[in-house]
Amino acid sequence: MIKNLFTFCFLFLSFQIFSQNIDQIKSVANFSSDAELFSYVEKAKLKGLSLAEVETLATAQGAKLSEIQLLRKLWNAKNDQLGDGFDKTESSVKSSFGNTEFGEEEEEEEEEEGLRFGSYFFKNKNISEAPELFIATPINYRLGPGDELMINLYGASENSYSVQISRNGTVKFDRIAPVYLSGLSIVSAKNRLKNRLSKLYAGLVSNDKLSKVDIDVSLQKARSVVVNITGQVEAPGTYTISGFSSVLNALFAAGGPNKIGSFRNIKLLRNGKVNKKIDLYDYFVTGLYPNVYLRDQDVILVEAYSKQVDLTSGFKINGLFELKENEVIDDVLKFSGGFSSDSFKEKIFINRINSSSRSVVEFSKEKFSESELIDGDILTAKTVSDFIANSVSIEGSVYLPGEFDLSNTKNIKQLIASSQGLLPDALSKAILFRTNDGIENEIISIDLNNEKDLKTFLIDQDRLLIKSSIDLDFKSTIKVEGEVNNPETFDYKNGMTVRDALILSSGFSPFANKSNIILIRNISSENKDDINKEFIINFDENLNPDNNVKLLPDDIISVRKTPYLQTSKSFKIEGEIAVPGIYSIKNKNFTVYDAIKENIEFLKSSSIEGISIFRDSIRIPVYGKKLISQGAKSKFNFELFPGDIINVPIKNKTASVSGEVQQEGILNIDKPISAKLAINNVGGFKEKSFKRGVYVEYQNGLRKVTKNFLFFKYYPRVLPGSKVIVPEKEENKNKTSVGEIVGYTTSLVSIIALIKSL
Repeated sequence: MIKNLFTFCFLFLSFQIFSQNIDQIKSVANFSSDAELFSYVEKAKLKGLSLAEVETLATAQGAKLSEIQLLRKLWNAKNDQLGDGFDKTESSVKSSFGNTEFGEEEEEEEEEEGLRFGSYFFKNKNISEAPELFIATPINYRLGPGDELMINLYGASENSYSVQISRNGTVKFDRIAPVYLSGLSIVSAKNRLKNRLSKLYAGLVSNDKLSKVDIDVSLQKARSVVVNITGQVEAPGTYTISGFSSVLNALFAAGGPNKIGSFRNIKLLRNGKVNKKIDLYDYFVTGLYPNVYLRDQDVILVEAYSKQVDLTSGFKINGLFELKENEVIDDVLKFSGGFSSDSFKEKIFINRINSSSRSVVEFSKEKFSESELIDGDILTAKTVSDFIANSVSIEGSVYLPGEFDLSNTKNIKQLIASSQGLLPDALSKAILFRTNDGIENEIISIDLNNEKDLKTFLIDQDRLLIKSSIDLDFKSTIKVEGEVNNPETFDYKNGMTVRDALILSSGFSPFANKSNIILIRNISSENKDDINKEFIINFDENLNPDNNVKLLPDDIISVRKTPYLQTSKSFKIEGEIAVPGIYSIKNKNFTVYDAIKENIEFLKSSSIEGISIFRDSIRIPVYGKKLISQGAKSKFNFELFPGDIINVPIKNKTASVSGEVQQEGILNIDKPISAKLAINNVGGFKEKSFKRGVYVEYQNGLRKVTKNFLFFKYYPRVLPGSKVIVPEKEENKNKTSVGEIVGYTTSLVSIIALIKSL
């Protein structure tokens, strides 16, 4: 009793406190702003807590991954780094394991500055940061605490051991001392285990084939290691990753080097000392993978770059490139893939900082291997002009237009020969365009039938244009419209006749009036009152010479429809009748009553009350009994349309009940009953039943819904062959459940308690 009272009071209090909008509750349940989170960070630092401890507390209180990443950023940031423009509502960096997304402002800034070579690798969302686990154990992988081994013995003795390396670096077997394996490769571990297990299995060191025992050692599950990634990376911090992970996997998890982070001086610190230096350009340029496997408590330090140059244009890869000391122009050309195809490759132009200003320095190809670059250099390779020196060109009606070498093409005759000659439609007159002082400002007329003109001497950049007779031809048309299979406008050709035009139009349609083809001709040029003249042509007789009239440009042929001709119209009758099939609509006012009276012979099993008509996928109810008894003037009679389908169903003495009822079912009825009674006969309504929406669908497709007046419901009658449907009541999506409210209450109280404890 006391427990129930407590629950009631708690829920009542929760409803009173959280009767506000549900979205507000959700926003309070998480960190509400960056300012509050920064305050939380400052208090935690004053209490002497570490970042790992604060992350653990925040995770326990339901903080999201994006909030944990923001917490890391604020923890490592100084007050002066945040600045006045620090967004109090939304983080500009949202980092998750192996996936760092940048805000719009940062993307725009990066586009302006140029993309750093190598940064594309860490921004590729299609790359997985996780190493492939289902591969053979790498030969240089070193075992450590947490690795699980599978040891199989086979031969004279067979046994299997699944062991895990302990924190002390050992594995334990019955009746022998612990075997230390930490730091060994799989091969070394196999040899050591073979030696130790030989005390239990003498066959391991026996040469006798009958008593010999072989051993196989494999890594069943790699351990997890904790590594620290610090320095100039997008998301520095502590990461728990697979023991198969390399330095590159770990860097991808941290989002890679940031805008000032080095790609070429990455240090792996192990036990406080530099164990390895990694240059990622070896991987990006030559494909040499930095296959250095990480161990527990390794530290990856990414320092700031010391030298960076910008390749702006004229190279296969343009962008920012990091350089080491003593690297020269040849090195950066190797990184960028070299010059682009359209670049001038004999020189590189460098915009270089000289104290407080910049100057342009040129380096020739001979000095690329010895010229060192300076931090901030901007390299440019010039693009070669499209200008083609010592050339002449030919355009127009020739077989091979284009540019040709002036050395081998001295005159117009040779130029035409180089272009494989004139096309059949080439005009005999051509135009030679000549360039003087770099400007095409002179025209020379050329007669291609004149031998003297063909020997005209050519100079650099001359351009010969030979037009086609088609270019000068004005295209006239004729039009065919009306009752033809392909009405269209055609190009006029000399000698074209009416018969030709009709053939081009794919012939007459079935409704064409062949005896009254109209030819319309424009006679406005005769300067008379009439603009057009019409000719009537008879095509009833194909051999009639009068129907082969020659056409003139702009003539129009009009093929009209046969007077009064209409397409045949029909409807279909299907279902429970004597002769189903297709029947004709005999007159313009042919109705449903006419169709039933003239064409339908009902069977004893026919449901006259269930007759309906399907028209364009729409079902139209027909009140069969009333229509037949009242005749053609019945208000239920209506006109039939071509394509209508009259359906006469079989008699049905059942009614179905479906939807939100206790049990869907079929009832046998021989007389009308109430829909409420039909529902009660299958167990009644469910809790989610929408009682006001109950409706009945009759056999002819008619639907009747429940009517409501004040507090009373009038359910429709159910006839044989009907369907009773009980719809489901719609849920209120804005309504908050008790469980949600309790959950938000708990989250809010926990976060408030956490902040106060700091």
